[in-house]
Amino acid sequence: MSYFSMDSVNRFSGNSRSLALSHLLTGPKPLIYGLFAGLGRPLVFLSDAMELQSPVMVVQSLTLSAVDWMDSIHDLLTHPQLARPATDTLSPGEILGRAAYDGRLSGVMKSGPGFHGVSQVFSSPAAKVAILEYVHQLDCRNPAILVDQMASLSALLLSASHKPGKPAFDFYLSCLPTWVNSLGILLPNFLDEKDKISLARGVWLLIVLAYVTQLRPMVDEKLLFSEELPSYVTWDLVFRDFRRQGTTDGKCKDLQLLRALRSLRELGRNHDGDDQVNLRAAWKLVVYWQGWTGLGAEREETLNIRL
Repeated sequence: MSYFSMDSVNRFSGNSRSLALSHLLTGPKPLIYGLFAGLGRPLVFLSDAMELQSPVMVVQSLTLSAVDWMDSIHDLLTHPQLARPATDTLSPGEILGRAAYDGRLSGVMKSGPGFHGVSQVFSSPAAKVAILEYVHQLDCRNPAILVDQMASLSALLLSASHKPGKPAFDFYLSCLPTWVNSLGILLPNFLDEKDKISLARGVWLLIVLAYVTQLRPMVDEKLLFSEELPSYVTWDLVFRDFRRQGTTDGKCKDLQLLRALRSLRELGRNHDGDDQVNLRAAWKLVVYWQGWTGLGAEREETLNIRL
């Protein structure tokens, strides 16, 4: 952290944006690939830094990118195959539809679900080939449309992947809207199309890895759209309890829940996403959330896993 702080002063006269872009895009191992390690923490820190215009948070995000660095992620995102045009480009939803039935991803998570077990995916040669293919197939021609597609998909994975009649919300899948929102915030800061594609592919890699490590749950849109959304539901109502002073509700103390809700709102408001999808997903969280699944707690509800 001291290194980046000193570099900001000595080379960039305190211009934190220039500092970030220099380290993210240059050198033998550009730190842009470190943004996607550590459950995407560096990515989220950097988007928060840009949104809040915080030089301190920029330094923190670069530090996390260096400390959380994973060679496996760097090697996949810089694989020579990605430099060649894909013969078959697909939307995010279409890609996960293929991944759901891909036998190369079966039995990879031998110790059970959990993003912390992502190394098991990278240790399987067949799974690595599959993941590389799914990153390569992503249609990145229009980043704005891609953010919208990822936003809708992330909302569905979070709110419509549980067993019918048994609402459950996975902790790791709750990170998806935040990753996508971070992508939308950061994209305008990258001028070169190749850098935009690298950023989009990195976020997409995180989403694919989360889907695989959570055992590729079935997504059923009817779980989100079968019930009529009450006309009185607004974003203000979604956040009403969080804004109350002195509340003792455990729901209002969960920062991960608040982050997921805020990301859903921002995606619907700022990126021309389907606000009904985001609002429905957020309201479902507010009504049914009792805690996170996917963390290995005893007798926790599980997602609708295809076995």
